[in-house]
This record gives sequence, C-alpha cells and structure tokens, in this order.
Amino acid sequence: MMVFAALAVVAALLAYAVRDEPRTVIVGSLLMTVTLLLNVPAMSGQRVYLGIAAAAAVPLAVGAADVAAAIYAISLTLAWVGYLVFRPIDLTILNSEYLAEVVAVAGFGGVYHLVATVLGAPGMQFDQAVADAGFIAIIAATLGGLVYHVLRAVTRSLEGLERADLSVRYLWLAGLEDWSAITVLILAGTVVGAAYEALGWTAILVAAVPYSFTHTALARYKGTKITYGQTIQALSQIPEVAGLAPRGHSVRTGHLARDIGRELGLHPDVVEDLEYAGYMHDIGRITLNEPAILRAGFTDSDIARWGSQIIAEAPHLDEVARIVGDQCLPYRSPGEERDPDVSTTSKIIKVVSAYDQAVHELKLRPIDALEQLHRGAAYEFDPEVTSSLRRVLEFRGEIS
Repeated sequence: MMVFAALAVVAALLAYAVRDEPRTVIVGSLLMTVTLLLNVPAMSGQRVYLGIAAAAAVPLAVGAADVAAAIYAISLTLAWVGYLVFRPIDLTILNSEYLAEVVAVAGFGGVYHLVATVLGAPGMQFDQAVADAGFIAIIAATLGGLVYHVLRAVTRSLEGLERADLSVRYLWLAGLEDWSAITVLILAGTVVGAAYEALGWTAILVAAVPYSFTHTALARYKGTKITYGQTIQALSQIPEVAGLAPRGHSVRTGHLARDIGRELGLHPDVVEDLEYAGYMHDIGRITLNEPAILRAGFTDSDIARWGSQIIAEAPHLDEVARIVGDQCLPYRSPGEERDPDVSTTSKIIKVVSAYDQAVHELKLRPIDALEQLHRGAAYEFDPEVTSSLRRVLEFRGEIS
C-alpha cells in the first residue's frame, strides 16, 4: 500500500505539471491502464503485461518526456485499482507483481529518455530524418527493454526472501525466461509509436497483426507444455494402476521433488526435468509383470535402469532418463565427501521417494520419516537435500 500511495502522489504531481495537455494525458493513461490489466503467455509461467508495449509506444507518440512520465505514473496508479476490482487475488502476490511492474516500467522510461537525450532526440518528435529518428527509437527501446527485463526479474525474485519454499535464485532465473514475450511486446509498442504520427490510432492495428501471430504461438506453446506434463503424469501412474507401486506415489514424488528444486535454486529447466523424473521414477516397475524377471530376481537398481531405458526412447527426455537411472546411487562412497558423478537431481529423487514411502507405506509420521532419512545421511541420503526437504515440509505445514 505504501508503494501505491507514493505512486499516487507522484501521479498527481506529474498530472498537475502537464495540465495544459489534458486530452493527451487522459487518453494515453486510459489506454496504458487497459494494457497493464492484460497479460500474455510467457515461458516461465509468470504474467507478462501488455503495459510494456504501451510504455514503448508512449514516448514516441506524445513526444514529450514530462507527458510520458505523467501517463506512466497515472496508468500504474489506475492499474492497481483495476487489479483489485477485476483480478481479486492474494494481496501478497499482487504487491509483488505490482512492485515489479512499477520498478521495471520506471526503469524502462528513464533509460529510454536518457538514451534519446544522449543521441540528440529527447522529444522523439521526428523533426529529423525519419530513418534517424526510427534508429534512435529502436536503440532507446532496446536498452530500455533490457533494463525493464532485468529490473522485473530482480524485483520479482525478492519474493524468495519472504518464502521459505522459493529460492531467490530460482525466481531470478525464472524471470529471465520471459525475454521472448517481453521483446515482442516492446517491438510492437515501438512500431505503434513510430507509426502514430502518420497513421494515428490505426497504428495499433498495424502492430496488432504481426503481434497476434506471436501471441498465438506463445499460447500454443504454453498449452502444449501443459498437455505434455499432464501426459507424462498420466503415464507415470501405469505401475500404480497395475498394483506394482503405491497409489499416488509418482505424483507426490514429482511435486515434492519440484518444490525442493525450487527451494535449492535450480534452473527452471532443471526443475522441470526433475518434476518429470519424479513422476516417472518408478516406470521401470512395469517390467515386473514378466514372469522371467520375477524368477531371475531384481533389485531397486534394476528397476531404475529399466525405467531409464524406457524413458530414453523419447529423445527429449534424455536428462529425465539419466536422473531416473542414477536415483538409487548413494550420494557418496566410503572415504569420499560426495560422489561428483551423482547429480543433485538424482539425489533429490532418492530422498523424496524414500520419504514418501516411509510416510505412506510404512505409515511413519513426517517427522519420524525425516529422522529416518537423517540416519541414512552417512552414505545414502544427501544431508543438504534432506535439509531442503525439511524446509519445504515446514512451509507446507506438515511438520513444525
């Protein structure tokens, strides 16, 4: 609320300073407010607001830094009210997203104006050669967009300071994954601003056509990714349906492994592979329907190896296959501090699978299951992963 109050005061002061151009300020603020309430699909799963496209268009369209600043401040203030009315979400999440957007848009506008001033076009009024003005606009938007991208990722990552289950590093890396959507929005906004003098409001339609294709591609990518994960999760339950593994074990393992990966600050792509490995770590058990295998005998290592071989048939899941194949290895051997050949992801699957088995098969209390893992910390279970598991469980409220 303090950020909102401060921004409202700034907006009021800037609006008063540019009171001679009420129509431009009112129309520009309302349009930018609408874009700030709309979002597009992004690689990280976080929201990327269309407001950055409007922020890129405003300096070119209005041609005055003070008017652009007033539009930024007013629209960000109005957008806060819009969030509360049209998107009633948890205030903690809203504050995090709102603060990130305020800081990032302010950074974009500041750098944009600085670059334009240094290159000799502070007003961007196209009073010089159109090619020169367009080139300056592209440079200003590119550098401003870079600052917007970094500030947005940094500010959003600060949420990790308040949550025990999320690492600042993970949130920072996740925020950086949104560069493609942000780049498209900034380019679309720059096109609108550059064409506004000649085309007026129809410039929005000019930019909307190529942007719509990109938006569709991003939406389809997100939908495909969700379907892909759901398919893996469904296939992972085959051993459970066949009575070869406990019901719900694969899903619980995948979710808990994902949460530990986030808490440890692993890269989002690694966390995704880790979650899939958690789902599929027992897929090798489907071979236990073979009478010959049952007669010959088998070990947990055999099940992990068979599972890895099955998963490796899908080339995109090579890393998942490796994680599953190494899940039974101890984190270190006698005389070693730790085995460098055993990845953190494989150690996580080993710890989480053992924990879930202890709680749901052996019927141990969560705190007793953790104690059992600590007793195996000499060689079997990585103490760092076990400590992360404890922090995640504490955040979930499963242990105190």
